[in-house]
Amino acid sequence: MIRLVQIVNRYTKYFLKDIYLNPKHIVYMSESLHEREKLLEGKMNLNIDKSARFTKIKINENSSITEIVVVGEPSYVESKIFNSSE
Repeated sequence: MIRLVQIVNRYTKYFLKDIYLNPKHIVYMSESLHEREKLLEGKMNLNIDKSARFTKIKINENSSITEIVVVGEPSYVESKIFNSSE
C-alpha cells in the first residue's frame, strides 16, 4: 500500500484527504493539467504551493474503473510505487 494525498472536489469546494492505495490496482496514470490550471487561476480553496503538480490515477475496483487526482507529478507517484514494492 502507498500513502497519497487525494484532491476531492465537492460542490466547488476542494479538500485534501489521505488515502492508501494498492498499486496493483492502478491501470493508468497521467499528469492532471485541469487541476493545475484551477490552482494557478486561484479557483482552489487550498493552501498549496503554486508550483504543485497533480496526477490523475485510474484504479480498477471490482471490474469498474474509478478515477482520482492526487498531489504530486506522475514521476513522484511512480517513485512511491517502486519504493513501496522493494
